[in-house]
Amino acid sequence: MSVDILPPSLQATLTEQSAVTHGFAGNDTTEISPSELATTVDVSEVVGATGATSTQQISEGDAHLAVRPQFGRLDSGDTMLGAVPVDKHAAEELVVVTPEQASVAEDPLRSIPRLNYSYPPNQAADIPVEPIALVESKGLHRLRIASAFLTLFLAGWNGGSTGALLPYIEANYKINYARVSLLFVSTFLGYIVAAACAGTLSRRVGFGHAMLISIIIELAGNIINSSQQVNFGLMCFGFFVVGTAFATQFGLCNAYFATLNKPLMWTSILHGIYGLGSFASPQVATAMVSRGVPYHFFYTTNIALNIPVFALAWFAYRNLHALPQQPNERADGYSGSVLRATLTSRAVWTLATFLMLYVGAEESLGGWIVSYVLEVRKGSPEGASWVASSFYLGVALGRIFLPPLSMLIGERRAVIIYLVFAIGLECIAWFVPVLASTAVCTALVGVAISTFYAAAITTGGKLVPRSMHADAFALMSSVGQSGSAFWPLIIGIMSTKKGIWVVEPTVVALLGAQGICWLLVPKVGRRVE
Repeated sequence: MSVDILPPSLQATLTEQSAVTHGFAGNDTTEISPSELATTVDVSEVVGATGATSTQQISEGDAHLAVRPQFGRLDSGDTMLGAVPVDKHAAEELVVVTPEQASVAEDPLRSIPRLNYSYPPNQAADIPVEPIALVESKGLHRLRIASAFLTLFLAGWNGGSTGALLPYIEANYKINYARVSLLFVSTFLGYIVAAACAGTLSRRVGFGHAMLISIIIELAGNIINSSQQVNFGLMCFGFFVVGTAFATQFGLCNAYFATLNKPLMWTSILHGIYGLGSFASPQVATAMVSRGVPYHFFYTTNIALNIPVFALAWFAYRNLHALPQQPNERADGYSGSVLRATLTSRAVWTLATFLMLYVGAEESLGGWIVSYVLEVRKGSPEGASWVASSFYLGVALGRIFLPPLSMLIGERRAVIIYLVFAIGLECIAWFVPVLASTAVCTALVGVAISTFYAAAITTGGKLVPRSMHADAFALMSSVGQSGSAFWPLIIGIMSTKKGIWVVEPTVVALLGAQGICWLLVPKVGRRVE
């Protein structure tokens, strides 16, 4: 409801004009008879008490007459002080003045401001709005990309070593496949914690500070893993801590790279760097333990890498409080509803499920292929380690060199084509009982599925509003990485009962499920802002 209040000076002017035209001021009066209204040529508007306009005509003989300036009242007759009685007969009368009087009366209407009151009061000021982040400089932009590369290299270095160390962990603690799979469960629990807390943490302490905190947490987990080889439960706790930190870093890096130009290319390179870390670490881990070095000393290399990772992240991200945006983008959204919107987004959950299946297939193959080659293909420890490394090398090279082809044929179509090739290659590795065939096909499977993670992140960046990126990518990354714990656990349990040969058929099934899930992902139209 709005109320227009006329200033007292204007009210006096209108009253005087009304008195003059009705014959109440002096002897110079003007009256209009019904006959004069019949022969008219000019058209004007008159405003009644209700504010409505009606077309009136002025007689040819009285062409010098003009109507009273229009004014408005509320339809209900109410004002800020209550109801005002309205004389309907007087309001409906046509009142005319000379053109000079009309022009004088109209000027104050244009020059004197009206006071507008509204009810209820505007609530927009009470809603907090996220500040728009500044566009970063080129030097800082490159520094942040380099920091993210090194951070993900360390994550790949840590994750890729697990498969090569599993046989030695089993021998050290004298446990079977099912129990050693608790390491994957511990990592999975860390991913769940990261999914619930990463987005909130980045909003409360800032994007850069959240990144730094996650690196410190990762350092603590690596210290735990490198300090002992006696208590398996403590080792599981160390994996939980590292998993929490890793999933947080993954989500934050994915959210940052989704804001860059050509996000598919940059995200693919980012995950290619992760693949390079996963390729290099099994070789180092195998070289250490095959020479009699206790397996837990390998995690001292993680600690050595943690120090430059934190130093570079400090200079790159410490002043980054929110994701950088383009100048024409708006940072909208009420922070209290961002998590709710993320949890109810069909696109987020479909992509998260796809990533869970993809990461599950990747980690199941990379984590158990060493044991598979040793027991099923009767290979040597060095040969088995090279099969695992070749798989991660294929993943790394595919993420670096396949994105141009994927952009050429379209991300959605490219994923389906790559899946068909991956399933065919995995079936060859399963049914052809030759070590060389298994090694080559496993490496080519790594190339074929290499771009899936980047394709999902890029698609999510186009489907999900920018204000939801931190929460959405943290959830997608955490749920996706949970596949690296859940599916290897399932394979470990099945291997205890049926044998390690179940690795290959399980991976084939996961690849097929990925294809179904990818077809359910909403088609990309335009970015939702």
